[in-house]
Amino acid sequence: MRLNKNLAALAVAAMAGAASADPVDWKSVGGWDVSFYPNSEGCQAFALFEEDTAFFIGFDSTFNELSLEVTLMDERWGSIEAGKEYQIGVKFGDETPWSLGMEGLQTDGFPGLRLMIDAGTDEADLFVKEFQRETSMTWNYGDAVLGRYTLRGSRRAFDEVVNCQLSYLEAKSSQSDPFAASNSDPFSD
Repeated sequence: MRLNKNLAALAVAAMAGAASADPVDWKSVGGWDVSFYPNSEGCQAFALFEEDTAFFIGFDSTFNELSLEVTLMDERWGSIEAGKEYQIGVKFGDETPWSLGMEGLQTDGFPGLRLMIDAGTDEADLFVKEFQRETSMTWNYGDAVLGRYTLRGSRRAFDEVVNCQLSYLEAKSSQSDPFAASNSDPFSD
């Protein structure tokens, strides 16, 4: 069984803990598919790399806090334990390697790793800048290389993630509250 975009999208939607909802396609740019994921209330870029490793990067605003979410999924990693923290390394091009505490996932038979970082931090900003600026990334667990992947198109893809997220946040904030204080609100003081 091969991991494809639709199955990976369903797996990510299931990780949010709510009933599965189909992602809403935003745009495809440079080999990346950018979509809005209703269950995480966030936009993410998706790429399927060699040997069917699914990679997602984008936002999660499930708990009214905007987080940068990074998820890798691969059927070959069947021994990953859900909820366990794994020390994972990633290196963008020639930049200094990152050491990340990533949470193990097991979603409908698809094992993976997920990282959540407060999107307003310098750490998230630097992670995204390196992701967008470099042309490759290498992920490892100890001495085992999980994969070396191209970042061709990553700048444009993440720019579209931001545009998609801003569009969602703007639409969400423009929804009117019929019970908000106004001159025509009989419940206001």
